Amino acid sequence: MRGFSLRAKVFVLFAGAALLIVVPTLLLIASAVKRKVYADATRELALADSSLQNAWALRGDALVQRAEVKKFTLAEVESWTPRGAGVLARQLRAPDDDDKGILLAADSAFRLLAGSVRVDSAALRAAAAVPGTSVVLPDSGPPVRIAVAEVWRTVPPPEGDSTASDTLVRVGAVGVGSRISAGSLQKENALTSELVVLVGDSIVGSTLPPRAVSPAEQAAAVRGYRENAPGRPQPLALGGQTYFARRARLDAAGPPVTVLMFRPIREELQIAQGIARSLFGIGFAALALALLLAAVVARIVARPAQALAQASKRMAQGDFEAPLPRPSGDEIGQLARAFGEMRRAIGEREARLRSAQAEMIHREKLAAMGRLVAQLSHEINNPIYNIQNCLEALERRGDPEDPNREFLTLAQEELRRMASLTRRLLDQSRPQSDASSLLDLNRLAARVLTLAAPELEARGVRVRSSLAPDLPRVVAHPEAIHEVLANLVANARDAMPEGGELRVATRADGEAVEVVVEDTGAGISEKDLPHIFEAFYTTKPGVTGIGLGLFVSEGIIRGHRGRIDVQSAPGQGSRFTVRLPRETLDEALSDAAEGEAAEPAAAAD
Repeated sequence: MRGFSLRAKVFVLFAGAALLIVVPTLLLIASAVKRKVYADATRELALADSSLQNAWALRGDALVQRAEVKKFTLAEVESWTPRGAGVLARQLRAPDDDDKGILLAADSAFRLLAGSVRVDSAALRAAAAVPGTSVVLPDSGPPVRIAVAEVWRTVPPPEGDSTASDTLVRVGAVGVGSRISAGSLQKENALTSELVVLVGDSIVGSTLPPRAVSPAEQAAAVRGYRENAPGRPQPLALGGQTYFARRARLDAAGPPVTVLMFRPIREELQIAQGIARSLFGIGFAALALALLLAAVVARIVARPAQALAQASKRMAQGDFEAPLPRPSGDEIGQLARAFGEMRRAIGEREARLRSAQAEMIHREKLAAMGRLVAQLSHEINNPIYNIQNCLEALERRGDPEDPNREFLTLAQEELRRMASLTRRLLDQSRPQSDASSLLDLNRLAARVLTLAAPELEARGVRVRSSLAPDLPRVVAHPEAIHEVLANLVANARDAMPEGGELRVATRADGEAVEVVVEDTGAGISEKDLPHIFEAFYTTKPGVTGIGLGLFVSEGIIRGHRGRIDVQSAPGQGSRFTVRLPRETLDEALSDAAEGEAAEPAAAAD
């Protein structure tokens, strides 16, 4: 399943588990219901077999007892010859005899004298020779189960013979029996099973419905039952009906009597099949519900995982705003929250890295430009001074009344302007540490605002200052920091030609001291903002600026290991923050403390 998605894996596993649970359970239940039907049928057939055997034995005992009774009743009949057949026939059935069974009488040679059936003398002799009952086949009709009792009579000795005694002489035999039929056996035992009775290998009776089961089908069923599983219950299909069959062997002399009991189970099987169908329907409904639940579970599990995977992919591409799964209290929700926190932390870190990288690149660019401008300024300064000396020499030697003297004066002024420009460029890169001292930024800011007040009032600019009273002093070059603040105030004034508000504030934190200069002017566009600290870059119209103020200011603050931050948008004004580190302040205070401690010691010496 390596190539499957998480949703497919969950669905397959869930569906497989449902199939492994539901399908075997349904098969087991269906098999159990069917086995229950077979077990009930087997038990009923066993009870029927036991009942049939008991009834057969009792019936045999009754036949034997009745034969003995008839023997004594007929023992007084004088003639046991064909001449006395009529008397025997009348005596066989007493007026009070309710039994409609078979009664017969035979002479001493077992030749039939009277009776309702014709039985061979050899069969009667064989029946008389065994105790109990025997099965005989009459000349016509179904087989007969018969009990035969011999009739004996005491014959006195001849007259005059005193030495002889009475002798017993067999004068005949009495037989009592009943026909063997499936109907009689079923009725006598109150059996619900259908019966097929066999005497020897012949079917002599059946209660199977003749319209449904033909004799040929009965014979085939008996033959198949005998060949396949004699004596054991097994299902058989006959005439559209399903039966459970059992063989019973009845005890009697003569040809063997076998009874096949057929217990119909079609209705029970239909009920069982209905139950099985219902169970299968319920099972398949449960399986469908389980598959639907599997799909829902797979969707619940897979959708957040897919959302997290998509968010991870987009995060790798730099997009940290991809939607995450909805918050929840489960493990997926915990994973989503952990991923969101990780993504937020990575995004913030990457933003800081990009900002630091951009600032570093910007600083390196400004530093390289500052070095280049400083070198160029230094190289340009020498020719400027030489030209200026030459022009001063020409001015001294020339005629004061010469009308061209005016151009000489203009050339000198432009040269002085160029010298001032190069000097400012050199100041931008010149280290300021030699002239650094403890500086009160509040006092310096107030001084800058005082000097700029006339021009600010003339422009209609309102000034609002917020100077921290406990602002610590910093180690800095006073003139350089003054120039920086003056440039920022001048830029704010020029940004508000129609008037506005100038806000100046000072503050300190644990790492640095800050001076904030904020105006309500036109602001700086997004495309100009990255270039405002570049040399000769200006947004002022006409010739009001040459683009060196912020360039020089940034170089001065960078020389103090600080930085200038700007926030601006068109129409929303600009906010410049000068940030000077407190590390140099701590070092300077330590040096000042050491100097103050050394002065009293020198005075004491």
